[in-house]
Amino acid sequence: MSEGGATVSGMPRSPSPVSTGVQAAFDDLEPLLSDVTFVVVDLETTGTRTGSDEITEIGAVRVRGGEVQAELSTFVSIDGALPGHISRLTGIAPDDLVGAPSLGEVMSTFLEFSRGAVLVAHNARFDLGFLRAAAASTGHPWPDPPSLCTLALARRVLHRGETRGHRLGVLAAHLGATVEPNHRALQDARATVDVLHALISRVGDCGVSTLSELRAYDGRLSPEVRRRAAMTGSLTEGPGVYVFRDDAGGALYVGSSGAVRRRARSYYSGGDTRGRMRTMVGLADSIDSVACAHLLEAWTVEEQLIDSLQPPFNTRSRSPRRGWWLTPPTGRATRPKVVRTPDDPAAIGPFRRAEDARAAWEDLLGVFGTAPGSDRWAALAEGRDSGPLRDLVDRVEVLAAEGAFERAARLRDRTAALVRVLSRRQELAATASLPEIVLAQPAPRRTWAVAVVRHGRLAGSGVVPPGAAPMPVIDGLRAAATTVQPGPGPFAGATAAQIRNVHRWIDSTRTRIVSVEGCWTLPLDGAHTLTGWAALAESAAAEHRGTGLVSAR
Repeated sequence: MSEGGATVSGMPRSPSPVSTGVQAAFDDLEPLLSDVTFVVVDLETTGTRTGSDEITEIGAVRVRGGEVQAELSTFVSIDGALPGHISRLTGIAPDDLVGAPSLGEVMSTFLEFSRGAVLVAHNARFDLGFLRAAAASTGHPWPDPPSLCTLALARRVLHRGETRGHRLGVLAAHLGATVEPNHRALQDARATVDVLHALISRVGDCGVSTLSELRAYDGRLSPEVRRRAAMTGSLTEGPGVYVFRDDAGGALYVGSSGAVRRRARSYYSGGDTRGRMRTMVGLADSIDSVACAHLLEAWTVEEQLIDSLQPPFNTRSRSPRRGWWLTPPTGRATRPKVVRTPDDPAAIGPFRRAEDARAAWEDLLGVFGTAPGSDRWAALAEGRDSGPLRDLVDRVEVLAAEGAFERAARLRDRTAALVRVLSRRQELAATASLPEIVLAQPAPRRTWAVAVVRHGRLAGSGVVPPGAAPMPVIDGLRAAATTVQPGPGPFAGATAAQIRNVHRWIDSTRTRIVSVEGCWTLPLDGAHTLTGWAALAESAAAEHRGTGLVSAR
């Protein structure tokens, strides 16, 4: 330890793996615990109050993959007096702090030392509270890093009554730490490293492999259920779909992931706190999987399996054509029909409830005056004329100006919902109208994931091998892709869920558009021009629900 400055000792670091641009959902992009860098920190202070007490010593250990990479240890000069009882507890004397670096200097060093790492402390609320306050008082932006508390983790991992409390000294002795804590910052940080590694080892066979799974770990699952994590060993590792089955082979739950085996194992860590999922895990007798080229294919297969198997624990996507639509009046009819599956390309929807669709019609009839002709209806549905929407917005303002606030607020909310419905409809229809889009994303091991989308539906999937010329592979995938003829309805026969999955995949990572057949645009006067107003309306509605007030603005 140095009296005049911080002491930083380093060990040679293994080179970091080169990023391969993994194509996956956000939860699947999370690194394994063995690849996470932790900075375990401990502070000595003059007291327990972050606002008035001061840091006297910082000790930190940087670890990754179970190996120590570097250590930091320093005293910190203080403005006030060092209380006698603190000196007796820690062995730190007032003279030790004379000439020590200032808090600002120490924070600069510590923030650089811990950059990009997960901060770990025993009773992290205390240590991170002091560090956050120290950063604020010295003008250093606090990076708000991810954190982990070994005190809280021990309470979840260890069995009740296994130890007499969860103090650092008790845990270090119980878990076989090689270092005994002694109320000095670096020594206590080293002991916390051993405790952290021991706790991670405890849950390694329980489906815990990432930081989020570790932080969410819940020891309440029975040992028998945890042992069933072994069922995941035969599952595909990459993108795909997994199916939990009961002892009769019936599907209980269907899910998709960019890392199937890891995702399936996570159900046995207790990280999913939903009661119904715990019930499902308890009933599961086997798990099988379907390997896919990428997540878009996995989502597509997932939707198909949920629709065909109707697993009881899937509460979403049980009906890929859920929602309600308004179809324009035909023949002598003066009112539109409210249907589940529209055949008319000018249908408006989907609405969540049939009554929402009917309310939208009544509002539109108020601005149309009479039942609109097919051309006027289609112009609104397709975004060529959003005048009726603007008329509804104007009516909200008129009602508010007249003091009819409750009527104005109700119309505001319905109009905002209609704007959202039409905006989404027009976005999805734009994609469904395209005969073909070819998309590519960087994938693991220097490969490329490729999707051929035709009229909003996935028609072909594949992977370009590392080092291969991409276009011959892509041309082969296009030639082998399913022929898709446009069907009836506003989405050319595709479902809203199918097209939303395409958009979701495009937005999930660095997607490249290889080719587009057709014109992929939104209408100039479409409903998207009013989504800013809709957002303000939704914000006002949420605010007034919280206050109990009703206003149109």
